[in-house]
Amino acid sequence: MKEKIKTDNLENQLLEINNFSDYLEKNANTLIAEANLADYLEHLLEKTGCKKSQIIKRTNLNRAYVYQIFEGKKTPSRDKLIAIAIGMKLDFKGIQDLLKYAGQRPLYARDTRDAAIIFSVQHRHNFDEMNASLYEQHLKIIE
Repeated sequence: MKEKIKTDNLENQLLEINNFSDYLEKNANTLIAEANLADYLEHLLEKTGCKKSQIIKRTNLNRAYVYQIFEGKKTPSRDKLIAIAIGMKLDFKGIQDLLKYAGQRPLYARDTRDAAIIFSVQHRHNFDEMNASLYEQHLKIIE
């Protein structure tokens, strides 16, 4: 079972160490080893107790496409990842972590569209409510 060590603590350790092997040994129970996005998404499903079918129902994303993402056969866009995160009911930090893990730009409060998404996440809006808010502000919805 993975230990709960904050990423900030791991980053601080990396700044202070002289031997990377010692870091790996000390933190073996908390590091993600060579995982891909599909593995990370599966980890999030386990963590949240969410099912792929719930994500599809909550977001109206194409069923086959969602399954291909979870199988590692398709690489989702930033918007699709945000939709999946909303479908999983991830909090703001969870969405940021997913975007970073996938190599995508995290949500940025100075970006008007991202700010609207952040607001929706913080107010626990569902996918349709978030898109309605984006639409009302004349911003691109997530499809």
